[in-house]
Amino acid sequence: MPSSAQRSTFRHDVHGLRGVAVSLVVLDHAHFLASGGYVGVDVFFVISGFLITGHVLAELEQRGGVDLVAFWGRRMRRILPAALVVAFVTFIAAGLLMPPLLGPGLVRMVIAVAAYVPNLQLAADGTDYLAETAPSPFQHYWSLGVEEQFYVVWPVLLLVGWLLFRSVRRVGWVVLGLVVVSFVLCVAVAGVSQPWAFFSLPTRAWELAVGGLVAVLLQRGVVVPGARGAVLAWSGLAAVLIAGFAYDASTSYPGVATLLPALGAAALILGGARSSSWGPVALLRRRSLQFLGTVSYSLYLWHWPLLVIPQAAVGLRDTLPAWVIVLEVAAALGLAVLTHRFVEEPFRRARWTVLRGRRRSVALGALASVTVVGVALAALPVLEARPTSTTRVASAVTPSSSPVFTGYVPENLAPSLRDASGAESTMHAKGCHVADRDDTTIRDCVMGDPDGALTVALVGDSHAAHWFPALERWGEHRGGVRLLGYSKAGCPVADVTVRNAGVPFAACETWREAALERLRAERPDVVLVSNSSRLPFAAPDSRIPAWSNGLERLFDDLPATSRVAVIANTPQFEESVPRCLSANLDDTAACAADRDAAVDADWIAAERAVTERRGHGYVDLTDWFCDAERCGGVQGDVLEFRDHSHLTTTWARALWREIGRAVHSAR
Repeated sequence: MPSSAQRSTFRHDVHGLRGVAVSLVVLDHAHFLASGGYVGVDVFFVISGFLITGHVLAELEQRGGVDLVAFWGRRMRRILPAALVVAFVTFIAAGLLMPPLLGPGLVRMVIAVAAYVPNLQLAADGTDYLAETAPSPFQHYWSLGVEEQFYVVWPVLLLVGWLLFRSVRRVGWVVLGLVVVSFVLCVAVAGVSQPWAFFSLPTRAWELAVGGLVAVLLQRGVVVPGARGAVLAWSGLAAVLIAGFAYDASTSYPGVATLLPALGAAALILGGARSSSWGPVALLRRRSLQFLGTVSYSLYLWHWPLLVIPQAAVGLRDTLPAWVIVLEVAAALGLAVLTHRFVEEPFRRARWTVLRGRRRSVALGALASVTVVGVALAALPVLEARPTSTTRVASAVTPSSSPVFTGYVPENLAPSLRDASGAESTMHAKGCHVADRDDTTIRDCVMGDPDGALTVALVGDSHAAHWFPALERWGEHRGGVRLLGYSKAGCPVADVTVRNAGVPFAACETWREAALERLRAERPDVVLVSNSSRLPFAAPDSRIPAWSNGLERLFDDLPATSRVAVIANTPQFEESVPRCLSANLDDTAACAADRDAAVDADWIAAERAVTERRGHGYVDLTDWFCDAERCGGVQGDVLEFRDHSHLTTTWARALWREIGRAVHSAR
């Protein structure tokens, strides 16, 4: 939204582009048509960079400097009131409606929002924005974090450039250099850590700086006139729309693909600078797009929690019907209108914030943020006090192939729902399971009895690692067992190519070769192999044949003297079992999964066929987790899963006899 000082140069096409951008984002998040609608945020970045840079350059030329405090005060009045109001309402609604287990995470995220660093919190959490199935209701605030951090440093950089060169043209070269450096950093980091590439300012700053570069060009009088400008603007709009409807969650993002929407938005802004009847301004200034452009900020803030909170309240296994999603979007639009009218505009224009000292806005913004942090911290004990079990006690059970599920969350549940994700096996504690996606280290992981006569190696991804407590306990009962463990999150040991953030996961290849080299050096008596069946294959249409062929090559690569057994993948649920159970304490069946959905029977059949054809053992323990129709989460007084697919240490140890049979089945 341009400031009052910019009204004379108000760009209807840019304002309408805001409407296009927010429409793409909402359609994407509502899962309707625009599978790549997340590029709308990139368009917002370019627009923001254009408007802010233009304002700062004008002030530099007119005054020879920038009133930084006044600049930051204006930004705070523009961004913070609506952002904090929506964050506060979202926090209250989420605390009441979302599963109790999410309470501490809600507090952590709302504090990050108030501290202007939600993007850094999400990056530190390793969030995959495009793949997250149970996102935070504050996840969309990441883009505000990037912009807020940009607004802190950008006017300072422009001021320094101006003081050094006293020339808009030379400042433009500085901006271009920053675009290049940030873009190269974005591509480089994306290949190493997608969350940090996606959420951090240094890797996304180039998009805002691209908008700034357009502002520099226009400030220098560079325009594309007539038909050429119209063609450029239409091409830019087409690029944005193509990205919005052609991209999807499998697109490697951010990175080279981000150029299409970012440069498209820049082309539209540059090409439309000289109004032409042939350009897209006639389309973009239509009342509907101008209206959406006006409420775009508030609509962006409201739509995400209104989509996420109701879904989390009913559970991820029950997809909300289309008519409910339409109502949610309509409610977001209504709230956006009210927020724009009664929050955005009053705070942006209020005389008491504008005329009573330039520092007042900054002080009030800081006070509002501190208040939100205080409320969140005060609410933490209340959220943590919400019950995560019933008051009933359950008896212990012995695992069997005819499981009987407990219909409630018992008071003596082990581990408790709150502790489910924290328990570590020996394999995790010793660093033998590689959780960092970029780490390819194979550590010296000898466990059990180091002098044992029988050596058993467990290898695979995290679905191999979660079997280690069972193997360890079996070794304790048998005695004289030397244990080896090599696993890496998201990385199969079979010779297949999987993706990471849309591109082949090169670290997997490196780790796999190192793990096989270590196995050939150790020559264990028995090798147990286990992997997830829900891997992000590079060629998903041929996943089962690719896996079968990859297993064939794996068997050729394993030591010839080792006996081998493959353990079938465990059931996989739509959402975290502990999180779901925390919202259904008296009805654990609400968190059960249909066996046909949780177990990939075709995958298991193909895996068994190739394993037994090669003369190795195959162990399928699905019947220990599922009855004929469903797979449950609680048996007796034990919680089976610590998330959507990984076993708790307690339940894995209870299955030690079954894992022992797997060792004996190896051949």
